[in-house]
Amino acid sequence: MTKATVNNVFEQLDDESSLRLLGLCLASNDLVMYTELLGNDRRADEKRSYFMVMLSILREVAKIVPSINESELAKAFSRETQHLFESLNEKLGSFEDDSLAKGTLKPVRNFVFHYDFTDPPGQDKKRALASLAELRNESRLGVRLRCDISGVLGNRYTFADGFRSRLLWGYIQKHDESELSLVTMDVLCFTDSLLNDLVDTEN
Repeated sequence: MTKATVNNVFEQLDDESSLRLLGLCLASNDLVMYTELLGNDRRADEKRSYFMVMLSILREVAKIVPSINESELAKAFSRETQHLFESLNEKLGSFEDDSLAKGTLKPVRNFVFHYDFTDPPGQDKKRALASLAELRNESRLGVRLRCDISGVLGNRYTFADGFRSRLLWGYIQKHDESELSLVTMDVLCFTDSLLNDLVDTEN
């Protein structure tokens, strides 16, 4: 994997278009990572887990890709990009909210993967715009590329990972590890107590 840089395209985009592009880049990065994990020699339970994660990511992508066509980004589409967009949009139809595994994937989807930064809840929009402002100040954007021509799945938009890291750092500062550990213990204690109550009821 080689490191490279590209021109900072966010200097020419408005906030909404920038956030849509960042979400797409992050989803692409995550799909690359889990595709490689899925392709490795893994146990069946690991493969099943990675497969489920990939389905949940694709469901998120299926929600954000159609909106790109209605944004300023669509004006930059070349003929080839337009063709790829239409093909992708058609293929993503089977991953929409009412697809087969909705009930199974909903908890994973709602918590772990979020790629639409244009309408996030609460203070997330402020954090996203602050992180975007930092990204715009960079002279170049970092990417990673595979050396071999057949390794397209190894391409990574590392600038997008950096954007998400800045957002996550805001949460880490707000909720420290000890707080998370205490809440986790409370959840476990409650669950154990509830299960014990139900077992006692059966007896």
